[in-house]
Amino acid sequence: MKKLLLIFVIILPLLCSAAFGEENDAENIQDELLGGYADLYEQQLADGAGELIQNSVSPYSGGFSIEEMITRIAKGEIPLDARSVGREIADMFFGRIRAAAKNMLGMIAVMVLSSFLSEAVSGFEQGGAFKIASYVCFIAVASIASNVLYSSLTGVAVAVDNLALFMRCIVPVILTALISCGAVVSAAALEPALLAVTEISVSLIKSVFIPLVMIGAGLGVVNALSDNFKTTKLIEFINSAVKHGLSVLLTIFAAFTGLRSIAASGADALTLKLTKFASSNLIPVVGGALSDSIEAVMRCSAVIKNALGIMGVLVIFFILAQPVLEIAAALLMFRLTAAICEPIAGKPMVECVSNMADGIAAAFSMLVSVSVMFIIIITVMINISV
Repeated sequence: MKKLLLIFVIILPLLCSAAFGEENDAENIQDELLGGYADLYEQQLADGAGELIQNSVSPYSGGFSIEEMITRIAKGEIPLDARSVGREIADMFFGRIRAAAKNMLGMIAVMVLSSFLSEAVSGFEQGGAFKIASYVCFIAVASIASNVLYSSLTGVAVAVDNLALFMRCIVPVILTALISCGAVVSAAALEPALLAVTEISVSLIKSVFIPLVMIGAGLGVVNALSDNFKTTKLIEFINSAVKHGLSVLLTIFAAFTGLRSIAASGADALTLKLTKFASSNLIPVVGGALSDSIEAVMRCSAVIKNALGIMGVLVIFFILAQPVLEIAAALLMFRLTAAICEPIAGKPMVECVSNMADGIAAAFSMLVSVSVMFIIIITVMINISV
């Protein structure tokens, strides 16, 4: 009801002026709608996720306002400098590469030291002292790798929380724009479903998939260290469960959201036709003008809705930029470490690093999957038309 009242307050003066013959062409109506809606949406987003949006986008924009972004996108302009964004992302990625390279060099140094120890005592009996030294080197490598994996999974959890916070704010706002476009049935049908799917996805990522990755990584360390206690098949099962679980979640979500929107779009089209027919034929004198004004306002509102959706996708991209680049850099360094040290280091250490790299790859997949789901949500809402 609150959304309907806000839209009514914005649209009513435009409808009345058009119906009674004031000289408001489509461009003037669109400009007035842009100003009213952009201000309304900025207030709604700022109340729920203003700080998150500001912190995520500011490093790439050099200062901005939500209202300015919506207005510029609606007018067909690019609100950000692509060259500056690319430069900032490149600097961030190489900075993460340098940070990850420090861990890589530490692991390589320990592996080389272990290899020297092995060569030094190759002609002697390898007693308890050598085994203790080997275990110490293995534990050092495992500690560095585990710390990086834990940092990556923590980054995934924080990024998922930030995405969920943003979606809780942007979904109702875009649905408000849908109502202004005449898609009342779609908005009513999608709002509880999309918010529920968002919460379920976040809960599964944090409560099921992240713990599974941590369990698999821990078993990988034990599996690499022990010659007798092997859990290779269990690790493969856990990794496969995470991979296929994300795929099933994404598939079910996309199918459910698409079918829900298709089912409601037909009812919206019928409602719009009935509204135009009623205003044109049942309201004397100004019925035809009012019907044309309703259609013009709804078309302009559709432009604003699309602009709002594009802004949402951009914000999701910038929320994900830092954690994705950090995880990608760590994954690249771990794979490179395993490849470099395989000829010179002992098999347990290389296997440990490789298992940790698999865990980081799973973390990367989780982050990409949840971001794709949220982008699908916004895309489905953008594509709804009447």
